Amino acid sequence: MSATGTDAASPWAGLGLEHGKVVLREVRPEWRDVGRRLADEIRAAFGARAVHVEHVGSTAVPGLVAKSIVDLAVGPGDVPVDVVREVLEALGYTYRGDAGEQGGLVFVLEDRPRHRVAHVHVVEHAGRQWRRYLAFRDLLLRDASARVAYARLKLELARRYPNDRTAYTAAKVGLVNALLERDAQLADGRRAADDAGP
Repeated sequence: MSATGTDAASPWAGLGLEHGKVVLREVRPEWRDVGRRLADEIRAAFGARAVHVEHVGSTAVPGLVAKSIVDLAVGPGDVPVDVVREVLEALGYTYRGDAGEQGGLVFVLEDRPRHRVAHVHVVEHAGRQWRRYLAFRDLLLRDASARVAYARLKLELARRYPNDRTAYTAAKVGLVNALLERDAQLADGRRAADDAGP
């Protein structure tokens, strides 16, 4: 798949959303395929350098609703930031700035002006943001009650903020934190029970 979206043999599978808009759709299986192909393309572009790429966010979770934009987390290891930027821009991604703890270095992929099909978040591999992205994705993949609660909130917020993606995203943080905290407590409880033995 070409990162520019021009490869007719690999369509975007209905992905894409106007910048700033919040429209949710049921996650399609093809979106995971697009995420996997984009991740593979990024890894290949870095060659022998150890760069970690994961499809994260709601488009990686079957049975959820999502904005139709693939989110990828890139952990560049010891690859310098200027090299990361050069490689991603050569693939067609546009650098949009440093979102700090709200998303790392952000790059976007558009199939036409202001119509985004993918976001890349460059963060420290195995750092706090990286672990959080993967922990929340994996929680949603395995826990139906978490998926239901998250989908319910997302639908409510999409109605409230259809033209304000920043407000929509900020309003999800409380539930995301609560779900991750609950999951960590349950994991601690399981470990304590295992340590106690029969």
